[in-house]
Amino acid sequence: MGITENLKRASKQRDELIATDLLITAKSAVRAYAVAVTETATPEVRKVLVKQLNQAIEDHAEIAEYMIKHDMYMAYDIEKQLKHDKEKVEKAEQLIKD
Repeated sequence: MGITENLKRASKQRDELIATDLLITAKSAVRAYAVAVTETATPEVRKVLVKQLNQAIEDHAEIAEYMIKHDMYMAYDIEKQLKHDKEKVEKAEQLIKD
């Protein structure tokens, strides 16, 4: 495999790593805003938090759609997703051994 192919593969791996981190962060934001909305007693603050919650939900959907489109996240095929995750674990283990 040539350097160009290695760079393309590394670039996709970096993209997937970044996208996965963004997806996890977006999920955390949705949870945090949902809890905050239920804990506030001030209508004005609740309105702001609901707006932020809706934006976090939209961000999550956009990131997930990007990952699905680029075969980074197989949300509709658990067997394929598990295989993909297993391959990532094996690659990580190989990096540790090398």
